[in-house]
Amino acid sequence: MTARVLVVDDIEANLKLLQARLMAEYFEVLTATNGYEALDICRKGLCDVVLLDVVMPGMDGYEVCRQLKADPATVHIPVIMVSSLDQTADKVAGLEAGADDFLNKSVNDLSLTTRVRSLARLKMVTDELRMRVSSGSELGLEQIGNMEHIDPLEGRQGEILIVDDRESSYARMDQILSNEHEVVVVANPDDALYRAADNDFDLVIVSLDLEGIDPLRLCSQMRSLDRTRATPILMVASEGNETRLITAIGIGVNDYISRPVDKNELLARVRTQVRRKRLNDKLRDSVQSTMEMAVRDGLTGLNNRRYFDNHMQSMFDRAQISGKPL
Repeated sequence: MTARVLVVDDIEANLKLLQARLMAEYFEVLTATNGYEALDICRKGLCDVVLLDVVMPGMDGYEVCRQLKADPATVHIPVIMVSSLDQTADKVAGLEAGADDFLNKSVNDLSLTTRVRSLARLKMVTDELRMRVSSGSELGLEQIGNMEHIDPLEGRQGEILIVDDRESSYARMDQILSNEHEVVVVANPDDALYRAADNDFDLVIVSLDLEGIDPLRLCSQMRSLDRTRATPILMVASEGNETRLITAIGIGVNDYISRPVDKNELLARVRTQVRRKRLNDKLRDSVQSTMEMAVRDGLTGLNNRRYFDNHMQSMFDRAQISGKPL
């Protein structure tokens, strides 16, 4: 799939380089040289994904990202922060500002385009949900944006499933996350699939280093089941697994974190995924509610005339085909 990608950088050489790399993969590319231009383009709805430089004069990337995520008109646009800074603290600062991902400028073309495509797919799904809610109710997109802007993490813990067979690994993640979230640990991927299908988890964390089992099979199975198709997956990988991580994102894995796992980065990435899951759940619930309102009376809860007409027509059709009276 293609997408409209906005590249924001104050250095023209960097703009040209990223533009060429993305256009070679058939993305439509827009450019901006400062944060004010970027905000204007995003508010006009002209892009699907933003590649945002961190260090810029006037308004840095962190502030641009914060403003995008604070504006109901742009809160749903995925943001990838791109920087020559590669310290974990820089990644955490970007994620806490609302960024969906943080990449180093030296990232290879395959990793870059894979992450952009992954977030473009997410944007497409979110746009479809937003449009259904808007067209099927009295809410406009701005009101929907206000609904999305309410922090879904306030007052409620996330429900996290960790799939890992190394005790030292899952015990540390459990310790980090359990202060903010309810955590369940499963070592067997088959058991994990059943647990994920039977429970509405906000996030599934999968180790890429499972012994004797292909964790990508679990991820592909989750994406094939209706009950788990929309559940975010965060992959935990050791260094040297870049090729498999790219495959994982192609399957539908939402994000990944590298070992050794940094506490603050893990917390930030988990918060991002849980927040996104709950926002999309809220949109889906609104779509379902709108569909219910189309066939039920809001006061009594009984089926309305539209339901009666449609149901009677289907009964007439069946009677005509079977040759039996109603």
